[in-house]
Amino acid sequence: MKSSLSTSIFRKRQWRRRLQNIRLISQATEDYLHDYSHSKPILTFEDAGLRPPLAQAIYTAFPNVKTPTEIQSSLISNVLEGKDVILQDETGSGKSFGLILALLNKPRMVFTDDLIADRASDRPAITSLVLVPHRDLAFQMLHWIDSITQASDINPPSLASIAQVLVREGRRHISEGLPLIRNEPPHILIATPASVVEVLQKDPNAFRLRELSTVVLDEVDYMIETLPLNHKPNKRHAHKMNQLRIHPGPARILLDQIYGDPSKLSAESRESLVDTYHRPQLILSSATIRRQLKHYFFSEKQLLNKNVAKLRRSVMRLHGQDELVTDELAIRSMISHHVLVASEANSRPMDTTSSPPIDSNAASRSIGTELAIRFFLLQIDGTIFSTEFSMTPSPLNQDLLEAVAAAFALDVPSVALLVIPPSASVHRAVYDLREMGVDALGMDLLVQDRGRSYLLQADKAHKANPKLLVCTSSSIRGVDFPSLTHVFILGYEALIAKDNWTLTLDTYIHLCGRVGRFKKPGKVITVVDDKAVPWIEKVLHTLDITPVQLNAFGLL
Repeated sequence: MKSSLSTSIFRKRQWRRRLQNIRLISQATEDYLHDYSHSKPILTFEDAGLRPPLAQAIYTAFPNVKTPTEIQSSLISNVLEGKDVILQDETGSGKSFGLILALLNKPRMVFTDDLIADRASDRPAITSLVLVPHRDLAFQMLHWIDSITQASDINPPSLASIAQVLVREGRRHISEGLPLIRNEPPHILIATPASVVEVLQKDPNAFRLRELSTVVLDEVDYMIETLPLNHKPNKRHAHKMNQLRIHPGPARILLDQIYGDPSKLSAESRESLVDTYHRPQLILSSATIRRQLKHYFFSEKQLLNKNVAKLRRSVMRLHGQDELVTDELAIRSMISHHVLVASEANSRPMDTTSSPPIDSNAASRSIGTELAIRFFLLQIDGTIFSTEFSMTPSPLNQDLLEAVAAAFALDVPSVALLVIPPSASVHRAVYDLREMGVDALGMDLLVQDRGRSYLLQADKAHKANPKLLVCTSSSIRGVDFPSLTHVFILGYEALIAKDNWTLTLDTYIHLCGRVGRFKKPGKVITVVDDKAVPWIEKVLHTLDITPVQLNAFGLL
C-alpha cells in the first residue's frame, strides 16, 4: 500500500464516493474534550510506599509516568500492608500497572529446606501469582517489568528471575515454561489459569501454591463466571448453576487448591487454622465487579471478609442505586460513541426481530461474485499462509468491513483497533481489509509493529500510513495502548457474551476502555447491519450513552 500524500488523498476521495449505503445513528456533535483536574492531591510513588530505586527505575523506563493515579496510590499502599484488596475503577485508571509496581516492591519469598542433618539450603520461591484471562495481557505486564528491570541498574538481574509468563501456546507452557520455573522460580509468575492447572497436573511439585505471598486475579470477572443473583430461581437458572458446579473453570479450581473451601469449615476450625496455615494475600481487580461476583467471594466461598480493603472510584452503574457512579467516567466524558449502519445498495426495511443475532456466520454474506480459481501464497503479518481465501466467500459481512475501512481512511490519524467476534478469524479479517486497501495487522504484543511498540508509549505523531490492529473481543481486556484513538466494533456479535445481558454490557464497557485512558479523548465506532440496530440502541440506552455524529461523515 502506497503511503504518499497523493495516494492518501485519492483513497479518502474514493471512500467518500462509497458512503452512499452507510447511515449514522446520531444527534448533534458535541465537544468531548472537557478539561479534567484531579480532586485530590496525587502522591509520589515513594509516598505510596515504593522503594526509591524502584520509583526511579519507573521514571526512567516510562518518562510519561510522572506520578501515580489516585487509585494507584491507594492500591500500592494497601498491597504493601498485606491487606486483601478488591479493586474497582474505570478502565484506563492504571489498575494493572499499579498492581505490577506494588508486587515488584514486595520482598522475595525464600524458604529453607533441610537437605541432610545440620545442612540446609535457601530456596527462592514464587512470591506472587498474577492470573490474567489471555496471553496479550500477560505479555504486556512482562513488557512493563522488563522495561523497569532494564532501567534499574547498569547490570540488571535476568528477567526470568524477576518475572515469567506461563500461557497456553500449543505445548510450550509444558515443554519450555515448566523446566524454566523448576530451574529458576521467578519473583512474579504471570499466567492464565488454564496453563497453571495443566502445569501442576504435569508436575504437582513445579511450585507450591501455599507458599505464595500474593494471588492476583486481574480482570477477575472474566475468569470467574457467575450468574446474576436470582431470588426467584427458575429451571434455566438452576441448570446454569448446576453447569457451573460441574464445570467450575480453571480459575475456580486454582482458588480451591490455594485457599481450600472456608465455607465448609466451622468458625472454630477457621480460627484454629490462623496459626498453622499460611494464607496468601488475595487481590481482585476489574472495572466491572458486579454484585454476583462479590457474593461469590464474600458469601458463597468466604474468601473475603469485612476487613478487605475496598478500593472503588469511578464505577459504571447498571442496576439499582447501590453502585457508585460519577460524572467523571471517561466512557461518558472523554469518549465519543458512534454507530454506523451499513446495508446493501438496495436497502431493505429495518428488521425488528425480537431476539439478537447470535450466529455471526448466519448473518454474514459475501458480495463477491467473481472468485479466483487458483491457490496462492499470502503473506499476512510476516507469516506465510497457504490459503484458499481468494476462492472462497468471506464469512465476514463485507458491508460492515467497508464501513470500517471508510471511517478508518477518513478519520484515523495513527493507530486504531478493530474488534471482531470471538468466533471470527483474525487472519480472514486482515486479508479482507487489505483487499480494500487498509494497512491491517493481527494484534500480537510479542511483535513490535503489531502492538508491542504502542505499549505505554507517548502519543505518536500523525502518520501518512496509519495502522489498523485486528483482534477478537476475547483477547483485548486490559491491554493499554496510550496512542490509540479509535476502537471499531464489528457487529453486535462482537459484544454478545454467553447469552448474558450484564456480560454483554460489560463487554462494551471494556472495549470502550481501550481509548479514553488517563483522560485522553477517543472514539468508539460500532458498525452494525439493520437487524442489530435495536440491540446496539438498547446497549447504549442502558449505559446512558448518546451516540453522536462522526465528523468524517459530515457529508451525509
